[in-house]
Amino acid sequence: MLKKVLLPIDWSEHSLKSFEWYLAYLHQDGFTVILVHYIDAANDKELHEKEAKMMELQEEYETKLLQHKVSYRWMTGSEGSPGEYILRVAKEENVGLIVMGTRGLGKIKKAFLGSVSDFIVTKSTVPVLICKRP
Repeated sequence: MLKKVLLPIDWSEHSLKSFEWYLAYLHQDGFTVILVHYIDAANDKELHEKEAKMMELQEEYETKLLQHKVSYRWMTGSEGSPGEYILRVAKEENVGLIVMGTRGLGKIKKAFLGSVSDFIVTKSTVPVLICKRP
C-alpha cells in the first residue's frame, strides 16, 4: 500500500505545479511526503551559498504542507547527479511513488542534455507520475 511519496523540489514553476497537483488530487491521510532537493555546486563556497538560499525554498513548501496538515520530511543532497540522488532517496526511504514535474525540453535539447525526469522514468523501480509543464 502507498504510504510514502517522493517529490523532487527546486525553484521551478514545474516543481511547484507538480507539488500542488499532488496535494489537490493524490494526497491522502496517512501518507508521508518526502521532499527531495538536489544542490548542484562546483565547490564548498557555492554549496554553502546554495544551502542558505535553499532554506527559503524549504520554508515556502513547509508552510503549504503545514496548512494542509501533511506529514513530511525534507532531504537535501549534492552527491552524484540529481537523478541518482532522487533514486537513492526513493530506495532508502522505500517510497511507493515519485511525483515530479518536467521542464519539457525539446527533442534536440533532450538528446544532448538528457533530462532528470527521463532518467527517473527509465531507472526507477517504483511508479513515477510526471506532471507535464503548465
